[in-house]
Amino acid sequence: MTQPEVSVLQDVLRLYDHRFLELADDQRRRLVIGTRHVLGERLADEVRAALPASYRLRAFCIQRGLHEELERLIREETEGHRAGAVVVGGRVYAMYPYLRGVPRHDADITDEVRAEHRLDGLSWAGDRVRLQGQAAIGQVAAREVAVEVILRERTQAHERRFGASPHGSGFEALIDPAELGPGHWDVHLAVGTFGLTREAAFGAVRDARLKTGPRERAGVIVYFGERGDLAIEIPGTPGRPGLLRRLLRR
Repeated sequence: MTQPEVSVLQDVLRLYDHRFLELADDQRRRLVIGTRHVLGERLADEVRAALPASYRLRAFCIQRGLHEELERLIREETEGHRAGAVVVGGRVYAMYPYLRGVPRHDADITDEVRAEHRLDGLSWAGDRVRLQGQAAIGQVAAREVAVEVILRERTQAHERRFGASPHGSGFEALIDPAELGPGHWDVHLAVGTFGLTREAAFGAVRDARLKTGPRERAGVIVYFGERGDLAIEIPGTPGRPGLLRRLLRR
């Protein structure tokens, strides 16, 4: 049997969401039978690798006739429940205790997990910028998470890194503007655990009580950019003054 196109599989497996749960039992059965015919007995490795883990797991259940497990998988996803995950040899695998015999490559979510974070506090500590927040790698439960704050200048590709220390259930970091050259520095986080590291822009996800107006001290401006992420403007930027600086001078 020839292998189905990835786009065809995606279109078919996309139907296995809340719509599947709303079908009558006989309709579900017919859909599963038709899908099993499309999938065949075994998908080629390159086809399987092109599918997200959620689709690979659906295909696993459908090919093996695991109807109850398929329904549970879909129901948990639609209700917002996420599977836990373990890191083995630098790869991340989703854990579904009720799914036995799942090949590792089907449960592999390494390329899908992201840094998850929230900015809880933003203030001045003397002339330094104090950041407080939460950070983790999605789905990976870990007692210890290493957090590093990365400042990247937008136009000159310069980078500075600042360590973070535990603070309550999250972290705290102090950014010294004196260590940054002139320019607009975008704030990122590097989050690591079990030898796995993920980076992400920081600040768009934040405590709803946090004020978002620009903050200035000694000519340094801390502000949220167009996408909501945190940035720091250091005076002395070549050319005309930045927009924020011109607005604050009015």
